[in-house]
Amino acid sequence: MKVIDLIRLLRKHIILLLISPILMAVLTTYLTRNPDYKFASETTLYTGIATGSSVEMDKSVSYFATSAAFDNLINIIKARETQQEVAIRLLSLHLLLDKANPKYISEKSYTALKRITPGYIDRLVHSTQNKSNRPTDHSTNAVTDTVTRNTTFSFSDQGDIDSVNPLPESINRAVYEETVRKLTVYMQSNDTNFVYRLLSFEHPHYSIKAISNINVVRIMSSDMVRLKYETDDPGICQQTLAVLTEVCIKNYKAIKENRSDAVVKYFEFQLKQASARLKIAEDKLLEFNKNNNIINYYEQSKAVAVVKEDLDVEYNNKRIKLAGIQAAIKGLEEKLGNQQKKQLTSSGIVEKRNRLSDLNYQISTLETFGLTDNASNQKLIDLKVQTEKLKDEIRTSVSELYTMTNSTEGLPMSTILNDWITNVIEAESTKAGISVMGDRIKEFQKQYAVYAPAGANIKRIEREISVSEQEFLEILHGLGLAKLKMQDNELASNIKAVDTPFFPISPIPTKRKILIIVGALLGFLIVLTTIFVLEYFDTTLKKPSKASKILKLPTLGVLPKILLDTHKINLPYITNRLLEIAIQNIELNIKFNSSEKTTKTLLFFSTLAREGKSVVAGNLALKLKQQGNKVLVLSHLPDLSTEPEVALKENLNAPIRKPKGVSIINSLLGYDDTRIDTESPFLRNPTEYLEKDEFFYYKKTKNFYSTNNYREILEQNQITLSYIPDFVLIELPPILFSPYPVGLISNADLPILVCRSNRVWNEADQGVLDTLMKLTEKKTHFILNGVETLVIESVLGDLPRKRSRLRRAIKNIFRFQFYSKNQL
Repeated sequence: MKVIDLIRLLRKHIILLLISPILMAVLTTYLTRNPDYKFASETTLYTGIATGSSVEMDKSVSYFATSAAFDNLINIIKARETQQEVAIRLLSLHLLLDKANPKYISEKSYTALKRITPGYIDRLVHSTQNKSNRPTDHSTNAVTDTVTRNTTFSFSDQGDIDSVNPLPESINRAVYEETVRKLTVYMQSNDTNFVYRLLSFEHPHYSIKAISNINVVRIMSSDMVRLKYETDDPGICQQTLAVLTEVCIKNYKAIKENRSDAVVKYFEFQLKQASARLKIAEDKLLEFNKNNNIINYYEQSKAVAVVKEDLDVEYNNKRIKLAGIQAAIKGLEEKLGNQQKKQLTSSGIVEKRNRLSDLNYQISTLETFGLTDNASNQKLIDLKVQTEKLKDEIRTSVSELYTMTNSTEGLPMSTILNDWITNVIEAESTKAGISVMGDRIKEFQKQYAVYAPAGANIKRIEREISVSEQEFLEILHGLGLAKLKMQDNELASNIKAVDTPFFPISPIPTKRKILIIVGALLGFLIVLTTIFVLEYFDTTLKKPSKASKILKLPTLGVLPKILLDTHKINLPYITNRLLEIAIQNIELNIKFNSSEKTTKTLLFFSTLAREGKSVVAGNLALKLKQQGNKVLVLSHLPDLSTEPEVALKENLNAPIRKPKGVSIINSLLGYDDTRIDTESPFLRNPTEYLEKDEFFYYKKTKNFYSTNNYREILEQNQITLSYIPDFVLIELPPILFSPYPVGLISNADLPILVCRSNRVWNEADQGVLDTLMKLTEKKTHFILNGVETLVIESVLGDLPRKRSRLRRAIKNIFRFQFYSKNQL
C-alpha cells in the first residue's frame, strides 16, 4: 500500500476515527464520575543487614548473602501467615473500640464492620475484655523489667512494643493480645466461620488479598525497606502499616533467634555428654593409680629403672670383690700349716664369723633399703659397734691360738693372720651385701612385673582422656561460636522503624484524566486497527491491479459506480473516457490477434448474474457505433420455466428499483452516498439507444450449445440482417448456472469477463474460468465494473475536480512529488 493510498483510506473513515475516541472519552468520563478515593501511607524500616554492627569482628560482607537476607525479610512480610496475623490484629483492634475513632477507623467503616459482625463474635470479644480488665501494677512490672535488664544482656531487647504499635487508651494490651489469640483459635477451628471467610474473601480492609497489596521494596542499595499501603480509610491505612511493622519485626526476630538458639542448645547438650565422658575417663585413671600405688608413672618407672641398673652394677661388683677376697683367704690359708688351719676352724672362731656375717647382713639391709626414722639410724650405729667389737674378739682369739712366729714359707705369722682376719671380715661383709642385694633385685623384679602392664593401661586411659578432653574443648569452642552467632543474629534482627506510618490527610489524586485519555486513544486505535484489518483481509476484487492478480487475466478497463452524489465529479465525462480506453484496448488486442474475418466477435460472459454484462456491452456498442462502426448486440433471453432464479436476476425488462433514502449512519459518518442514479444515461436499456436491427434477444434453443458463430444464433432465432456488422457483441448466460457453447467461445475474437469490483472471487469462479480458458486460443480479458471513484485515478490520474493549492501541495508531498511554484 502506498502512502497516498493510506491517506485516502484514513480520509475515507476520518469521521469514524474522530468520533470513536470522543465517544470512548465520554463513556470513560461517565463510568468514572464517582471515583473511589484512596489514601496512602508508608513507613521505613532500618534493617542493618548490609552495614549494621556485628559482634563478629572479622565478619565479611557478601553481596549474595545480603541480597538473600533482604529477600528473606521481604518474603516474611509477604507471607500468608504474616498477612493473616495482621488481619486478625487489625480486626481485634477495631472490635475492641467502643465507637469509631478516626485515627483508627472511620465512622463509615466502623458502621459497616458492626453491621456484618455476628453477635457471637461481639460476645466473644466483650467476654475477653471483662475477664482481663483487671488493674495491673505497672510499677512492679517496671521494677522487674529493670532488674531483668540489669542482670541479663541481649541484643533482642526491643523495648516497649507500644512504641511500634500504640493502642488507644481504652484498650489494654493484655486484653488486646487475648482477643487476638481467641480470634486466631476460632479462625483455625473450621473454614466456614465468620473470621475465616472475612480473611479469605474480598473484604477491602481485613481480607488477605487486600493486605497483600502492601508494596514492599528495598530503598536502592541501603539498609532501608519501605512499606507502602493504599486503602479508602486513612485510619485503617495507618494502622495496617503499624500492625504489619509490629508483626514483621516479631516474626523476623523469632525466625533468626530460634534458628541460633537451636544450635546453642545442641552444643550445650553435646558439651554435657563430653564432660561426662571426660569425668569417667579421669575417674578411671585415678582408680587405676590408687590400685597400683602410682603417683607419677613415668617418673616412678624411670627411677626404678635407674636404681635397678645401679643395683645390678653394685651387685656384680660385690660378687667380683667377694671372689677376690675368697681367693685371697684361700691363699693365706695355704700359707698356714695344718695345725693352724684346724685352729682357725675351731668352733669359737666359726661362731664369731657367723655372728659377724649376720651383723653385716643386717647392716647391709639397713643401708640398702634406707633409714626411715631415728630408731633405724640408732640400730645401724649399734650394729656397727657390735661388728667392730666382734672383729676385735676374732682378732684376739686368732692371736691366742697361734704361737708360732713364722709360716711355712718363713713369713711372719702375725702378718698372715692379720691379712687373713681382714679378708675374712671383708668376705663376710661382702657376702651379706650380696645376699641383701639379691633380695632387693627380686623385689625389683616383682615391681617390674607390676609396672610393665601398667604402662600400657595408663597409656590407653590417658589416650581416652585426651580424646575426651579434645572433644570437650572443641564442643566448648563451638558453643562459644554459636552463642556469638546467636548474639549476632539478635543484633541483626533488631529492626527499627525509622519513619512510623503517618496519618494520610488528603486522598491520592485519581487517574481519571489519564483514564479518559487512554480511553480516547484506545477507541482511536481499535477503529484504526479494525480498518487496517478489514483492508488487509479484504478479498474483493476492488481495483484492477488486485483483480488481475486474483483472476490471473489482463484488464481491458474499468467502469465506475453510477451514484447520485458524485462529489462534484464530472461522472459522464469520466465514464465516456473509460469507455474509450476500453475500446482502444479491445481494438489493440483484436489487431494483435488479427484474422481474415471482417466481423469481429466480442464475447461477454460472467460467472454470476447481475455483474453488468448487458450495460457494459450496450455502452461499448454505442461507443463503437459513434466511432463509425456497424455493431450488433445479441443478449440472451432467460428461460422462465427452466431458470427461474437466473431469469429473475437477468430480466432486463424488469423495472429498475428506485433508490431508497440516504442512510443516516452513512451520512453521519461521512461516507459516500451509495444510492444508484437510475436516471443516468449509462444505465439505460440498450434498446433505448440502439436501433432495432442492432440489438436482439436470442433464445437458448436445443441447437444453441452447438453454435459456432453469431450467424448460427441468428438462424436459430430467425433473425435477418440487412448489413454486415463490424463488431458483434454476444452476451452469454452466467457460466456457473448454465452450460455454454464451446464452439462459439473457441471462435470468438476476444472473450471478455465482466465482474463487479465488490464481489469475492472464490474457487468455484476460478475453476469454471480455467475450464473456459482452455477452449480459446485468444487471451481472455476482464472489465472491472462498479469501481469506486478513487480507484479510477489509477487509470485516469487525478480526476477533474476543483482542489485548493494547499490540498494539491499536500497530495504531492504524500506522493513524494515536488513541483515548482508555476506548476502548482
